[in-house]
Formats: sequence, C-alpha cells, structure tokens
Amino acid sequence: MADFQQTLLDVDDCHVFKLPPRQSAAGYKAEEWEGCHIWTGKCKVLAKGEICEVRLEDANTGEPFAVCSINTNDTSTKFVEPVTDSSRYFVLRIEDGKGHHAFIGMGFQERSQAFDFSVSITDFKNQVKRQKEAKQGVELIQASNKDYSLKEGQKIRVELKGKNKVETKGPSEFAKAVGMGSSSGAAPALSAPAAPGLGLAPPPGGKKSAFRSQQPKTVSPPPPTAGPASSASTSTAPPAPAAAGKKDDLDFLFS
Repeated sequence: MADFQQTLLDVDDCHVFKLPPRQSAAGYKAEEWEGCHIWTGKCKVLAKGEICEVRLEDANTGEPFAVCSINTNDTSTKFVEPVTDSSRYFVLRIEDGKGHHAFIGMGFQERSQAFDFSVSITDFKNQVKRQKEAKQGVELIQASNKDYSLKEGQKIRVELKGKNKVETKGPSEFAKAVGMGSSSGAAPALSAPAAPGLGLAPPPGGKKSAFRSQQPKTVSPPPPTAGPASSASTSTAPPAPAAAGKKDDLDFLFS
C-alpha cells in the first residue's frame, strides 16, 4: 500500500533570504540577513511515509521555489535549524534534485506561525519514531516461538512481598510448644476424669475430709422455767441436738 501525502501546515506568507557568510561557528543570526531578502510566498509542510517536506511555493501559481526534504532516518544532518537570535527565523537545507544542496534563510511575520512550523516538524518525527518502535515490538513478538499461554490445569502462583508466611506445626511440635512433650518425644498420658458423685480420698492421718455433709442448723429451745410443780416432777430434759457444723466449714461454698 502506497503512503499518502498529508498536509501538516500551510502558511500564506513567508520570506526567504540569501545567507551571507557566517561570522562565527556559534550559529546563524537573523540580524545579519539585512538586505538579503530574495523571495516571498507560501510555505507548506507535507508528510509522506517517513519523509517530511518543507515546500516553498508561489502564492499565485503554486509553482515550487525550493524544497527541503527531511529524512527521519538521517539523524546526523540538520535539515532545519533555528537561528540563535530570534524564534521566527530558520535555516533550511534545500536540494536541486541533482545531488547538490544549499542553505537559505526563511522567516515568518508572526511568532505563532513560526511556532506551528516547529511543532509540525517535531510531531512528525515523534510519530515516525513511535511507529518504528511499535513495528519492532510486533516483529520481536512474532519472531519468538516460545508459547507463554497457560495450558489446561496450569496455575500462576504469585508471592506478595511483605506478607508473613503461616507456619504449620505437626502434632509433636505443637506438644513441645505447649510444654506437654517429654524427653523421649512421646506425648504424656492423660488420666481419665473422676466419676461424678465420688468424693476424694481422705488425707493421711485418718482425718475426715473438709467436705462435710451440709446439715441444717437447729436452735436449742430455752430451758423450762422452774416452778413449784417442776421440782416435784420427775420428767427429764429432752436430749440435746447434735452439734451443728461451724460456719467456717461452709465459707468455701460462697467464696
């Protein structure tokens, strides 16, 4: 497919100057072009493929006066060079089609026109560069025969930095960690729980357990009042009730 031609800029009024010999190697200066004006016409910036042309044409007939072809593959040649003392003037490298080239000065009336001229050329160079990089990337991918696609059943494992790993311990390691292991590594045997309702064995010495049966406290009735008939009576006092348990023996139940 042939590359089509695109117009990037079209300015109706530009001026061309014949360059006098440079006074120094520091660069071109527009102030030295006084009295060197040779032409006035239109300036067009055209793009085709990787070539950008600055074409100076007659404003009435459209006949080309000079053409500056900018080859983006040639990075060592200065096809368009701005002057050092103004933003409205440039130096163009033109060719006659026979292998000969020369340099002319070109200027615009307005700074905005000069700015658009510079931007159009810069944007074209950047566009060509991006296209080359994209083409190289596609060719590099196509040249690679390695298949990076996931096969059926394959998974991707992603390890995130800064995440603490969970350490899983086995039964023996867990027993050692909580202090239940022995020197031989075997877990200690646990005794079966006591059957409900059975008391503990009494301590040595034959003493009874501190857990006594709870008995309700009884209050002794007052002794009978002595009277005339009581002295003659032979009735006996009722037997004293059994001693109630001490309060201290039950305090542990309410502690």
